Amino acid sequence: MDNNYLIEKHLQNKLSSDEKLVFENLLKKDANFKKEVVFHSNLKKAIKQEDATNFRNFISNLEENVDIKNSKKPFFKWFAAASVVILLGLSYLLIPKQAVSTNVLFATYFEPYRNVVTPIVRGTNDQDEKTLAFIAYEKGEYKTAVFLFSKLYTETKEPYYLFYKANALLKLERAKEAIPLLLHHLKTKDTLTAKTNWYLALAYLKTKEKQKAKTRLKKVISTNAYHHKEAKELLKKID
Repeated sequence: MDNNYLIEKHLQNKLSSDEKLVFENLLKKDANFKKEVVFHSNLKKAIKQEDATNFRNFISNLEENVDIKNSKKPFFKWFAAASVVILLGLSYLLIPKQAVSTNVLFATYFEPYRNVVTPIVRGTNDQDEKTLAFIAYEKGEYKTAVFLFSKLYTETKEPYYLFYKANALLKLERAKEAIPLLLHHLKTKDTLTAKTNWYLALAYLKTKEKQKAKTRLKKVISTNAYHHKEAKELLKKID
């Protein structure tokens, strides 16, 4: 059974019982299949969001130019709306991968790096500021994490705080603030530096600096660094 066929039917919520079993099995066992599902799901969401805006603008223009609000032919308004829905529905099927937005690619490939600095022991009352920072990070409380990582870096100058602060900023969609931190972190050569180019590539992707993103991805690939396989995939998808 073709994987693309399964993904398309999944997105349309039309999988049969047998197909669902195959789909769920692939989702659990095949990392590449899972990534493709996430990619196409994000793509469809992005298109829907853009299409909704285009649809509202289209109807607004019709109302201004044709006065269909007061028209004696309500069918015209229904027909116009239906036509747009059909055309927009086709846009997902026809859009080439090369035209995928940088936001969709970022959302597909970005995942905050796991906490490898301070293992969190649940239930303990002995929590210093460093532990609280990483607890916030793991819980997805990224604004708190950013504040604490900033404070801790100022006090200790430990470079890994730059790396994790940048990851938290990326999650908050503040890529412009994350980029200088990652560039600084690259100069420190600590145990996490090998991961930095990957996240820097994603940060540049988020800010739509495609050439810089490509340069970093090529660096990841050439050095066989963290996520080099994903870097090859992503590089092919950036137009």
